[in-house]
Amino acid sequence: MLIHGFPNDSSAWNVIAPKLAGNFEILLPDLPGAGNSPLPAEPLSMEMMATAIKEMLDKEGIEKAIIAGHSMGGYTAMQFAQMFPERVKGISLIHSLASADNEENKENRRKAIALMRKGEAEKEMFLKGMAQNLFAETYAKEHPEALKTVIANGMKLSVEALTGFYTAIMKRSDKKEVLLNASYPVQWIIGNEDAATPMKEALEQCHVAKVNKVSIYRPCGHMSFMEMPQRLIDDLNFFFDFCYQ
Repeated sequence: MLIHGFPNDSSAWNVIAPKLAGNFEILLPDLPGAGNSPLPAEPLSMEMMATAIKEMLDKEGIEKAIIAGHSMGGYTAMQFAQMFPERVKGISLIHSLASADNEENKENRRKAIALMRKGEAEKEMFLKGMAQNLFAETYAKEHPEALKTVIANGMKLSVEALTGFYTAIMKRSDKKEVLLNASYPVQWIIGNEDAATPMKEALEQCHVAKVNKVSIYRPCGHMSFMEMPQRLIDDLNFFFDFCYQ
């Protein structure tokens, strides 16, 4: 199960998924409010998104799965692991953390939510600023089309969906205890120039679980599936194989 991050949908995995599908059955959900999944009437939450993942597994008749999540998708994976630990065969945190937002991050998200709610122009302004910080400095300079892709993907989402996702991220609880009690392996994909998920924070958590596979990408920001896709494919294939040994 490959779970996309913010502000993407399952199409974020278009390059990665085909290279994994030869060896594994790959599920690509759109989280509620993204892609082809409608925005629910009730407020978005990590619990809702984790339940949506469970429902997809139930529908496919899959008892246990490796849950790989990018950024917000990783937060969803950790929520799923907390709620349904018996359904987890492995967790891959791709530029993601088990911890909750600190107060500074929460305040920054509140400001972003207030800005986006002002209208489409402000929504685009937020997305442009965010996109600039998602990539390693050199990559961003050499691949301006990558920033445009992030902005375009975000503009497809409604203000309600974007602010709903940001609110859910802001309100997520700390999951380090889940790592401590994990009976399954945990993979960490860390970018050395990741401003959204700082390497320092990831390194403080990547030893907590009993079994950890840690990969540090250099030079890489928050978007390894765009910046270093082949390395991510190789690392995911290795981890998936390891989980099924």
